[in-house]
Amino acid sequence: MITGTFNKIPRKKNSHGYGWARTWAENLMTTINHDGLPVEILYLDHGVNFGGGLNLFGGFTDELKKRIDNFLLADKVYSLDMPMPRYGDMLAKRKDVEDKEWCARVQAKCDTAQTLLSTDLNTSWLTIGDSHTAAFAPHDSMVIKTDGLTLNGQIQSNFQYVRDHMAKCSNLQGITLSFGNIDVRHHICRLGVDPRDMWIKLKKFGDSLPIPVEYSVPWPIEFEGRRLPKTGYYKNQPFWGTHFERSQVLERILETMDMISMNKVMYPQEWLKIDPEDFAKRKMESTSSVHISPQVYRRKEFGEEHVLLTDFMV
Repeated sequence: MITGTFNKIPRKKNSHGYGWARTWAENLMTTINHDGLPVEILYLDHGVNFGGGLNLFGGFTDELKKRIDNFLLADKVYSLDMPMPRYGDMLAKRKDVEDKEWCARVQAKCDTAQTLLSTDLNTSWLTIGDSHTAAFAPHDSMVIKTDGLTLNGQIQSNFQYVRDHMAKCSNLQGITLSFGNIDVRHHICRLGVDPRDMWIKLKKFGDSLPIPVEYSVPWPIEFEGRRLPKTGYYKNQPFWGTHFERSQVLERILETMDMISMNKVMYPQEWLKIDPEDFAKRKMESTSSVHISPQVYRRKEFGEEHVLLTDFMV
């Protein structure tokens, strides 16, 4: 089961953290272990905001001790997305953790963990990009994300990040590229660049690949009154450019994608017409965030309801 031993996986289904854990659960055909119960095979989720340290809000509690004890009972541990952090050593440095021999056992268990990257699944499709990537992934797709990636950065590096991950896949038959949201929010208006040139270069890269390529469409421009965490700021600003200016940028991007026949992965067109504040309440993560709710991910048909013939049959 997908387990957040050292970091509780959110239960809220419109949480970005829940969405990442659910994506892994779907790809591994398993479930999420919210309570940290004992399991034979434990896939350890470190949390979408893991920064390398052990942040224990409220300190080292009996509940956390129990979760870690259950972690020690697992027959096999996989560390998702990254090599296993040295949690036992981190615990040993804390003054509120007195049993240092227990910390050593925790570290010994961590040392047995096997790293599992999404590309290790070696399925036929890869979705890759920034922190919004999981929202655009089709079913059964490997999903690789790195927070903060920009389209401009990919262009400057000749898409080396994408190339490196593609090289890990021996069965790849298609790819979805998810870039551009951060460029729209922070960089295009600030730098005064023409987004059309950027998306033409993205298409040129896609055309150079020997497999079918999809391109995600940046989200509708967010409600400016929505509080954002400082991690979403750039140079002390939550966004650069007015709502109108960034809406014009998005319009140019859409026009360009259509003009050069890019294979778009796009949410319902009606989203562009929703009042921004209403959109934030209905479609975005419940907490202050720049991310869309997992309840309207692509794997959830972007939240669209489909009526089946069987619904009318007794």
